[in-house]
Amino acid sequence: MTRFLVSLSAVSLLALGACAQTSAPNPEPVKPGVGRAVEKTVFVAADVQPCTAGVARTTCLQVREAEDQPWTLHYFGYEGFQHQPGVEYRLRVRGTPVANPPADASSVHWSLIEILDQKPKR
Repeated sequence: MTRFLVSLSAVSLLALGACAQTSAPNPEPVKPGVGRAVEKTVFVAADVQPCTAGVARTTCLQVREAEDQPWTLHYFGYEGFQHQPGVEYRLRVRGTPVANPPADASSVHWSLIEILDQKPKR
């Protein structure tokens, strides 16, 4: 009986440990330093892409920090920015750390500082 309880406890701990290691996708390629906001310039593609944020199917912005880099998906958008399909953007944005974010949310809150450039898709 004791062996059974020890085995059951071990299996339970392993199962709980496996659950604790799962995490939400990490949508931001560059994170602000601990407790500090960062500002950066990003390019936003003219088209959005289907994506999955946690368990929800949605659409994501395609962003990159330099024109020669590949596009990456940005899951949570930029506060104050309204993407128009068919328009490419160059934005100045601010990332502010979020204290204790939900498991399915970003640990960084991104907001628009200014639209530096916008033009129809080439």
